[in-house]
Amino acid sequence: MKKVVVSALVALGLGSVGSVAAEQYQPAGFGEDTLRYLEAAVAPPALTANTPVASVYCQADVGTDGLTRNVSCYERDGFADLRDQVEEAMATRSFSAATVDGEPVPVRMVFRVVYADLEGQPPVMLLPNLGHMQGDFGYQYSAPQERLDDRNWYSLYRKNDWSQGQPFFSDEGELTRVLAWVNDSGRVISVRSLESHSEHRRDARAVEKALEASRFLPGMVSGKPEKMRYVAVLHYPN
Repeated sequence: MKKVVVSALVALGLGSVGSVAAEQYQPAGFGEDTLRYLEAAVAPPALTANTPVASVYCQADVGTDGLTRNVSCYERDGFADLRDQVEEAMATRSFSAATVDGEPVPVRMVFRVVYADLEGQPPVMLLPNLGHMQGDFGYQYSAPQERLDDRNWYSLYRKNDWSQGQPFFSDEGELTRVLAWVNDSGRVISVRSLESHSEHRRDARAVEKALEASRFLPGMVSGKPEKMRYVAVLHYPN
């Protein structure tokens, strides 16, 4: 009789055999004094009524020690000096490391610095996203972060001996952009090309395949993982 009862419990999913707890994620974040440091280190842009906002978009590798490496920044409104200042200021800054189940993991993080002369908005904001999902989650959400301790799309792409694209946005040359949906477990569930010129179609296909094999920390809203868009970008220096 006892054996029958145990078998019934397992069949109903009530036993403990084979159960797997969901991973707990903490994305990389900004150090406590990072915003204060930016305000002191970067000269604010000369904003006008016609251009009341200037945004600098960045990505950085954040190690298990929390230090930022390989910082790249981009802006599209003519504030090149602001971009350069932000990029220099964010290099080797101390962030809070990402963790999975309490263990630190290296990640590639995107973020933006927004300068504004608008009523009701702080003059400087530091946000852990590029704004792709702001309409759905507000402006403070944390975008998906590539895990660098596991397969990540750019290193997989670079394994091709013909690959020449450089990661992230740039004013130099053309772009290849591929959209991925990352679920609440950090898995890529769909991909599609958004932009690729004819001579770079092979790159787009390779990035799609690489994304499908990559791992992420999922996007987060108020401490809860959420399904979100992620855009992989390559540029080609002239």
